[in-house]
Amino acid sequence: MAKRYSFLLKSVFLLVLGIFIYQAIFFDKSIKKTESEFTISADQLLKEFEQNETQSNKKYTNKIITIYGSVKNISHLNNRRTIILNNTTNSSIICDLDDKETTNINTIKVNQQLYIKGICKGYLKDVILLNCFLDTRNNHE
Repeated sequence: MAKRYSFLLKSVFLLVLGIFIYQAIFFDKSIKKTESEFTISADQLLKEFEQNETQSNKKYTNKIITIYGSVKNISHLNNRRTIILNNTTNSSIICDLDDKETTNINTIKVNQQLYIKGICKGYLKDVILLNCFLDTRNNHE
C-alpha cells in the first residue's frame, strides 16, 4: 500500500511539473507578447489624467498600454532602467523597464521618438508604467 501511495504521489508531482513546464514554454504571456489595450501619445495620456483622474484610472490602470513620445531623460538609478518621456505639462510619463528588456538603454538618445509598452499603474503627479518593453514594431532610428 505504501508503494502504491508513493507511486501515485510521484506521478501527480511529475504531471503537475510537466504542466508548468509546458505552460512556461508554449504559453508565454509576457507583456512583450501581449497586445496593448490602448496606444496613446504621452501628451494625450497626461491630458486625460489631468482632466479626469478618476475616469482615467478606471480606463488605464492595470492595463497594458503602448505609449509614444520623445525621450526626455534616461535613468539608471538603483539598478533600475527608467525612461521619462517629454510632454507639454509639468507632469511626466515614467517608464520603468522590465528586467527582461534586452535593448541596450545606452543606445537610446534624448529627444528620440519611442513606443513603449507597459502596465499603467496610475497617476500621482506623474503617470507610471511598469514592466516596460520598447515596442520594436513601431520604433525606428
